[in-house]
Amino acid sequence: MTDSDTKGLLKGADVRTTAKGWTAGRVTSVVVGAFLALVALTLVGVGGTAVYYASKDDGYIDLGTSKYAHRTDTYAMTSESWRADKELGGLYDDLRLTFEPDRDSDAVFIGLAGKEQMRQYLDGVQHVTIHDSTDKGDTKSKHPGGTPKTPPAEADGWIAKASGQGAQTLDWPVTSKDVTAVAMKADGSRGPSGHVTVAAKIGWLPWIGAASLVAGLLLLVGSALLIVRPLRRARGRTA
Repeated sequence: MTDSDTKGLLKGADVRTTAKGWTAGRVTSVVVGAFLALVALTLVGVGGTAVYYASKDDGYIDLGTSKYAHRTDTYAMTSESWRADKELGGLYDDLRLTFEPDRDSDAVFIGLAGKEQMRQYLDGVQHVTIHDSTDKGDTKSKHPGGTPKTPPAEADGWIAKASGQGAQTLDWPVTSKDVTAVAMKADGSRGPSGHVTVAAKIGWLPWIGAASLVAGLLLLVGSALLIVRPLRRARGRTA
């Protein structure tokens, strides 16, 4: 074997050695692939969660109010006046309010009205306004007065209302208007008590969920290629 043949064999061996192992490019590819895989899994998780909530309970999401118990010895419990389109960040298309009395046999009423309409109905009626709620109870102010002149379901001016025995639910498409919610006994008598659940629907949630799922799955495939191909080449296998 001549010197030139020996040099050729050594050169070929060097090339094959260089073809294996971890080059800077391969390391970069794996690092980028791992990062993209984390992003992809996050998108899949967010998308799956969005699709789950969009398909549950007609797409309404409980805003966490149902855990608080409300009770009063007056004739009505009201919320503060609020703008749903602003205070909910403009995210929600519809609201669902449910009043579940402590006793299923109680006939109750839940209503939603504009600020002025609610003031007119409760003018001269003893009631409380709930400002905040915690596990320890409500922070509320009491308004003096007597009994309602008209049972709530028979009064005018409600944007949405529901009444009957047991839990009652109303749905309201969110608009740019100051509104107030009220919970009462259906006959307007004293002492309503129970839990009020506020749930909201995000109309575009299913689309966001589906888009996140698709994007996450596609990105996951791309990240897998960025990781697997360098691994195979580093071991001397073709990809």
